[in-house]
Amino acid sequence: MRVVLLSALLLSGCRIDLDHPESADASTSGRDCKVSTASACTMADMHSDFTFVKNTIFPIACSSSPSCHQSATSSGKLDLSVANAYTTLMGPNGTGGVMSNIDKTRVLVVPGQPKQSYLFFMVHGVTAANGDPPFMPPPSSTGLMPMGNKAICCQKIDAIERWITAGAMND
Repeated sequence: MRVVLLSALLLSGCRIDLDHPESADASTSGRDCKVSTASACTMADMHSDFTFVKNTIFPIACSSSPSCHQSATSSGKLDLSVANAYTTLMGPNGTGGVMSNIDKTRVLVVPGQPKQSYLFFMVHGVTAANGDPPFMPPPSSTGLMPMGNKAICCQKIDAIERWITAGAMND
């Protein structure tokens, strides 16, 4: 009898379908992203390195438009071009401590601490309430990033998180 009861509990509690994984749902996960089958997104599952972030994520989502983060003089005031992204986020010494232009009380990237990193919050990696300490929502004139575009796929957000968690090194 115990075996039957245990089996029933396990089967009813296990609703994972490995052939059809569910995509993220902002209403339950708090993240405004979707799992994607696009090759750049599926490749992101294998990365935790800044080379991938600066070469694959930033050029498409952040620095493709001159009005966004293509240079420090763009409207985003943050140069995420391939040549300058690391120094922009981590400072000239690569040690972090660079403050956000939007919330001047928050650091863009805190090595090892994605929930404290303003960059991670702005790309939908963590909700405002789950920041450490909680983030203030960005001004409505700015919004979360990428501004005016679809959210970055969950796999790319996860690659950014892994890079920050691993110490935000410039590899």
